[in-house]
Amino acid sequence: MDYELFLQTKLDRKSLGELINQYVTETVKENSSLQINEDEIVVGCRFFTFFIEIEDISDITFVQKHYNLVLNVCIRIQLFGRTFNDGIGHLFKVISKLMKDTEGNLLLLEDGSTQLLRMENGSLTVNNRLDKYQTKYFTPSLLSILNYPYIEKELSS
Repeated sequence: MDYELFLQTKLDRKSLGELINQYVTETVKENSSLQINEDEIVVGCRFFTFFIEIEDISDITFVQKHYNLVLNVCIRIQLFGRTFNDGIGHLFKVISKLMKDTEGNLLLLEDGSTQLLRMENGSLTVNNRLDKYQTKYFTPSLLSILNYPYIEKELSS
């Protein structure tokens, strides 16, 4: 399953990659890998891989205009199917830590367009217009991992 996590952060990409690597290691209780090259920073474990864009592949300017949200970093996330049920929980634990430490806007998209989470000016909104598959995993139990108050409403694609 593919996701895109857009953030507004003051951290440079390398510091963000190191922070995410630390969070992943703490969350999954095993070492993760961190690779830095000129196009992206890759943090991986057996549940998922984060690809932090150094080169703007996802066109952040378009995303900002389309979703009307100030953002400056794109992180592509690949969640592995064979470990999806555990991986989605670990992913939300990492997102929860990022929400607290980056203190900016956040947008989580599924497959490049469906807004799942949107944080703007400290207010978290959760999309309540989900397809049949999304309702199976995007549950109140999963959202409780974020440990953050939220409102539910329909978010546009």
